[in-house]
Amino acid sequence: MNLDEQNGTYDFVFIGLGASNSLILISLIRKGLTKNKKIAVFEPDGKTKNDKTYCFWANPKDAIVVELKTIISRSFNAIQVNKTRAENIENCPYHYIRSIDLYNFTLDILNEAKIEILRNSIEEITSKNNINTLHSGTKVYNSNYIFDSRPFLNLIPKDEIYIHQSFLGWHIRCVNDVFQKDTFDMMNFNVDQNDFTQFMYVIPFSSNEALVELTRFGSEKIVFSYAATILEEFITKEFGEFKKLGEEIGCIPMTTFVNPINQQEGILNTGARANLIKPSTGYGFKKMFAFAQLVNQRIESDDLEEFNKITLDSKERFKFYDRLLLMILLLWPSYGKKIFTRLFNRRPILTIFSFLDEKSSLLQEIKIFMSLPIKPFIKALFLHLKNKNLLRYFIAIITVVFYNILSFINYQIALYFNYLVLIIGLLWIGIPHGALDHLLSKNNNTPILNFIFKYLTVIALYLILWQVAPISSLFVFVIYSSFHFGESELINTNESVKTLRDCLKAFLLGFNILIFIIATHLEESLTIISFLNKESSSIFYEINTPSWYLTISIASFSYILVQSNISKKKEFIGLLWLLAIGKLVPLTLAFGLYFILQHSYNAWIHLQKGLNMNATQLYKKSAVFTLGALFLFVFIAFFVRNTDNLNAFWANFFVFIACISLPHFVLMHLFYISNKN
Repeated sequence: MNLDEQNGTYDFVFIGLGASNSLILISLIRKGLTKNKKIAVFEPDGKTKNDKTYCFWANPKDAIVVELKTIISRSFNAIQVNKTRAENIENCPYHYIRSIDLYNFTLDILNEAKIEILRNSIEEITSKNNINTLHSGTKVYNSNYIFDSRPFLNLIPKDEIYIHQSFLGWHIRCVNDVFQKDTFDMMNFNVDQNDFTQFMYVIPFSSNEALVELTRFGSEKIVFSYAATILEEFITKEFGEFKKLGEEIGCIPMTTFVNPINQQEGILNTGARANLIKPSTGYGFKKMFAFAQLVNQRIESDDLEEFNKITLDSKERFKFYDRLLLMILLLWPSYGKKIFTRLFNRRPILTIFSFLDEKSSLLQEIKIFMSLPIKPFIKALFLHLKNKNLLRYFIAIITVVFYNILSFINYQIALYFNYLVLIIGLLWIGIPHGALDHLLSKNNNTPILNFIFKYLTVIALYLILWQVAPISSLFVFVIYSSFHFGESELINTNESVKTLRDCLKAFLLGFNILIFIIATHLEESLTIISFLNKESSSIFYEINTPSWYLTISIASFSYILVQSNISKKKEFIGLLWLLAIGKLVPLTLAFGLYFILQHSYNAWIHLQKGLNMNATQLYKKSAVFTLGALFLFVFIAFFVRNTDNLNAFWANFFVFIACISLPHFVLMHLFYISNKN
């Protein structure tokens, strides 16, 4: 009975018969896991000729070689890169499979298992009550589990890197014997680069027959008329007279985009859709085989819970390496030739294979990067950190290292450096982010002078309170600033702060941030408090014991760490890092690093999004009020208290921050609430 006419639900449906789904089907059928199962395979295009090849390196005893040996056309025991001396890879040969051979091999196995292929395309999948419905034209099919390998390139966001690995290859037969049958040329850069990264790839089939392919890594696909000209010139020059027997044309996506898992539990992404192609090289066949084995194990053990989440483990650092290389190939493609040439010339090929398989050690990776030109990677790292809002943490590390070096050389110079960093940071973003409060007023029709009067009145009243009751004022500051800092951190992780529980969570987070900074700089903190109120500060001195502040600092840091693990938000990593390295510098710099590079920076980003303004617009809007804040600081510092003593100066500075932050905290809270509604 034709599948179109059958009723009921199919156990497994495979969309597409590319390499990944083919390997999964082969594995399941060989294990007998398709018996008594209703299976449908949708593949609209029947393959009649070879259009691509699958290559991989593996030990002859590896499962991938043993299980696919009947369709491995060629295996090479030596590799050559850019016409260098051939290197022996006998322990991990390079294997070659034609796509048509894999396709026909899969067809034969499907026919034996009596699994039919439908030449239909799937336009849409809908899910309800754990049943997935596939829509193909006017026809509808149901399945419990779907293996989906449909193209996903239209899903890639614009802010992700995406370049093409496009190629044109000719299967040629030469008049003369010009090829070494056991040696393949992986990358020959002795061709026109055309403002991209281009190389020749040569796979010999015999002493006079080979696949010669021109490959481009670039933002634009290779133009095939241009590629044909380059191929003609290269082959004639290197190998002499030849006859063209066949052609391969293709394009492999190279992208930093990680396609998320399907949200429907019964639908599993496969192939490129499952991120099985290595972004920086285009190789993916070994990962697809390993993925097929994993799927096989899950089905064999009848462990299909969270079927959609089946995935291979991948270490984050390799994604980072891929991102840097793709960034270089996209923005500075002229470096590609130098990078790949040095990579293969200076490191053992088996080490490189291990690196590309993401199985190398950290020490091996360090040695690899030390052998590469450093300039493009530094440029790419800088741009990556900037794009991901991580440059600030790099700045923090440099600041801490530089301060400690200066402190070792000359403490006074280190002190000046401390002041310089704080002044630059406060003028850059610390004060300007608060100088935008006039844009956050709930009633934007309020005359600006009225707003300024109310704003200054709050500051003045709080300043008076500091003069008559400094310790009470300090506790008030700790309460609202804890909430303010915590709220900003939660907003940064896309959480809302609306309910009483949310507010308590924000307060505790911010409180532990402040407590950690104070506890890790207790002597300095107590000294500053003593200038606020000498009598009350004696209470704190009585409990100033190493065990006490060590316990407090560990407890507060642990609380933030636990919140980070509970929320599973990467944004907390930067916060924890800033707090940790702040222990290595004085209190003023430690607090400054947090206040400027974490709190103020995050708030600045929130304001850009919430007010729909770019940085330049925000600076213009904040300019006058930034000057006003500076004038206010001069007034408080030099006219309210004696500043002959340095610690007294910092006490005054602390009061200044406290006074101007009270109305700012209120307005930012209202801003956050309005933008989350």
